[in-house]
Amino acid sequence: MRALTLVDGTATFHLDDRPTNDPDYEPLPYGLTLDQAIAVRARHVEPGDLVVAEFTDKGTTGHIPTPYTSIPHAIADCPCNGCEECDDIDAWTMENHARVADIGWRYVCLSPSEPATEEFEAEPCAIVFSNRPMAVIRAETVASAQAAAEAAQDTKSPVRTYGVMWSADFEASSPQEAARLAYEQLKGYADDAWSPELEVTGEDGQVTVIDLNAGTAANN
Repeated sequence: MRALTLVDGTATFHLDDRPTNDPDYEPLPYGLTLDQAIAVRARHVEPGDLVVAEFTDKGTTGHIPTPYTSIPHAIADCPCNGCEECDDIDAWTMENHARVADIGWRYVCLSPSEPATEEFEAEPCAIVFSNRPMAVIRAETVASAQAAAEAAQDTKSPVRTYGVMWSADFEASSPQEAARLAYEQLKGYADDAWSPELEVTGEDGQVTVIDLNAGTAANN
């Protein structure tokens, strides 16, 4: 649990640990942690901030199952073509047209709706009270973590497929006997802590002979 004070200094909230045993809650991306989160009111969320949680009226933490990158805008400027949240707003104003003027200061949309795909269900607009305390990770922190994660990924050796073979000659009266002798010899390598020479063939066809015991390799 972390104590977060709103940037305007008006209140302090306790940010609970993010659920780790619930598949509906995705981990934060790029190695980010809640230790990097700050508390701001929804109207002070900035473009590119990662929205990770909101605080209820009772001060409890409501974690966002899938943290999203904020694209804050006024309800009137929402590019949404219609979603559940926007329909609720429309219904609220239809009941009393005087409420239309209230929309601008009462609510803010932190991210427009996303259509359904083959992999994900449709996501409605993230419309919240503009005064709602939110836990976010600032855009510059997210960008720095993303750059570091991508740089670390670039330095990793790519994963490839290799074929590994070992060969030896045995004097035997049948293929079955030769296989048995080979098996016994392989077990002997383990018992004697002595490794055979292995031929490793890469995807490009290049063959490398490796003596594990000697730690040497020769390309063919």
